[in-house]
Amino acid sequence: MFEILLVNMFVFGASLLTYVIFVYLIACIKSDNSVMDIAYGPAFFCSAIATSLITHTYTTTSVIVLCAIGVWSMRLAIRIGRKNYGKPEDIRYKNWRTEWSKRGIIYFYIRSLLQINILQGIIIFVVALPFIISLSGPSDTLSLITIVGLATFIFGLSYESIADWQLDRFLARKRAGTEPAVIMTTGLFRYSRRPNYFGESLVWWGLAMMVLPLPFGYLALLSPLLITYIVTKVTGPMLEAIFLEKYPSKYTEYIKHTNYFIPGRQK
Repeated sequence: MFEILLVNMFVFGASLLTYVIFVYLIACIKSDNSVMDIAYGPAFFCSAIATSLITHTYTTTSVIVLCAIGVWSMRLAIRIGRKNYGKPEDIRYKNWRTEWSKRGIIYFYIRSLLQINILQGIIIFVVALPFIISLSGPSDTLSLITIVGLATFIFGLSYESIADWQLDRFLARKRAGTEPAVIMTTGLFRYSRRPNYFGESLVWWGLAMMVLPLPFGYLALLSPLLITYIVTKVTGPMLEAIFLEKYPSKYTEYIKHTNYFIPGRQK
């Protein structure tokens, strides 16, 4: 069984590497590394489909996990694609382009490949462990924990989608000049400052739970642990710092009365 897992890991990793290099080439042609943001979600789905086709593995659990990842990835890609459509390269990548280019064009291309595409590819590989492990299951029988995991995934994806929808509407009103508030504090944002991040973490906790009964299923826990760490210790604090700088008094007050990650009653 361990040999099967290693084969699945290799095939998924090779498919993913091919994908991120292809995205890198598109970014070079367009001179816009933001394309990796749009390609991030589909990277999971495309690599998963390729792995299933190459290994000819279609268990009940793997198909369910594949479909779940497909829905999640397409939603994310469409949202980011609509957000970035017609806009120049994201300011993060633009700043890196300026900084890295100072050391030469070759350095810029190598650094871009490693830090933007390969690094995200490594993260994607770890986060995708629930799917890779789902291919190694010897049985099509669905256990209770698998069903609970699927329910957790559905709840997390719904929670994240609602939070994103509420935030997008808020930002649209701000652009139209019809929203007096400077920061989002209503809807799901009333109960935590990062409800979309909370929903995202539940997505991967649910997928990990679905494969826990399978051989080496415990390895899938690395996926939600990594995602939870990133959204609570990396991207979340970065956003907090930005909002505290832009709206020091308003955001400080928001912090005092609103949970950071896990939704709950206001303090």
